[in-house]
Amino acid sequence: MKFKSRSQSIPDYVDTLDGFRALATFLVLIFHYWQQSWNTMELRFGSFTVNFGHIVSNGYLGVELLFILSGFCLYYPLAMHPDRRLSIGNYIYKRVVRILPTYLLCVMICSAYQIGRLDPHTLREQFIGNMTLTQMTTAALSYNQINGVLWSIAIEVQFYILFPILLPLFRRKPYGVMAAAFIIGEVWRWYLRDIDHSQINWLMNQLPGMIDCFVGGMLAAKIAAQLKRDLVEPQRAGLAQAFTAGTLAFMLVVLLVMMYIDALRYNDLPDNLSRMQMNTRKFVIVGFAGAMLCSIFASTWLRKVFGNPITRFISAISYQVYMWHMWIALRLKDFHIPEYVTERPMDDTAWRFPYLMLSLAVSLVVAIAMTYLIERPISRFAMKHMPRWAKPRKPKEVREPKEATANE
Repeated sequence: MKFKSRSQSIPDYVDTLDGFRALATFLVLIFHYWQQSWNTMELRFGSFTVNFGHIVSNGYLGVELLFILSGFCLYYPLAMHPDRRLSIGNYIYKRVVRILPTYLLCVMICSAYQIGRLDPHTLREQFIGNMTLTQMTTAALSYNQINGVLWSIAIEVQFYILFPILLPLFRRKPYGVMAAAFIIGEVWRWYLRDIDHSQINWLMNQLPGMIDCFVGGMLAAKIAAQLKRDLVEPQRAGLAQAFTAGTLAFMLVVLLVMMYIDALRYNDLPDNLSRMQMNTRKFVIVGFAGAMLCSIFASTWLRKVFGNPITRFISAISYQVYMWHMWIALRLKDFHIPEYVTERPMDDTAWRFPYLMLSLAVSLVVAIAMTYLIERPISRFAMKHMPRWAKPRKPKEVREPKEATANE
């Protein structure tokens, strides 16, 4: 019996995207763990030390990579099949099944933990905001005391709502829509340059300031699909090294942005990091979207770096890792696990690494359990019992001439 590979069994599957999703998850994790423990990544080779602090302290860029990935993954199947129409019912149903069940469960569990710890009024407002995905509508709600990472899921859902409206325009004028998204994002970020710093973190992460991330992913998907249709196999093989170099060059752009931000982040401005993040977002979008696009056509060794069993596994559990890792890390600190001997745990240098590894281990265990015991079974059940309104419409069959039918 022959078994199909993942690329054969899933239509329009792009294996290198698993690597970028794993990278985004890794960046977010190391950033949040660094915030809680001040543990930076260093590799020592005798007297020589390589410090990855500029990557760790800028791991929040993983969220922007996730948004770019969302735009790519939403549009790529449609880009590969230009005549395919978006079935709104099927689109909504799949998004709801994918996002909401475990998200709502996460909100309920995290909210239950805060009973008796938050005042009832604040807890009620936070609970309602998170359950309705409106936690980014006010500055007070965006300061999420239930689970701080859930803000990005609200922005993701906002783009899911916008996508069917944007799609017809993008299909006709993809570069025009990209230019418009870039202008909206830049104008929004320009407006925030002089705003009160106490509001900037809430406002900079609104959809207008992130729209070019999503549309940048869509444009990368459009170009990738066009290249797949236009390039025959010998051409792809001949250009593989050039695409490999392109992938590495675009990733270098992101690395240089990280190094730039890290070099200038510490000064007297309390919101300096936020301002630099806004000013460099356009370069991050170009770097990540360009790298994703080029990786699809890169040499075999680079495609295996991004698309392999490990990255596929991390990609599979990434949603649950993202939702739970920060909450788990904070709870371990609440309960002094592991124990620390200083007033502030991060001042205990012996505590940092064990805390980092324990947070990572518990997050992975919880994510695996949530993915394979709850998320996947719910998804399989929901897809098996899909209501009629959610089933995609089959294209109308074109009747062939009788002569052609007779010759078959």
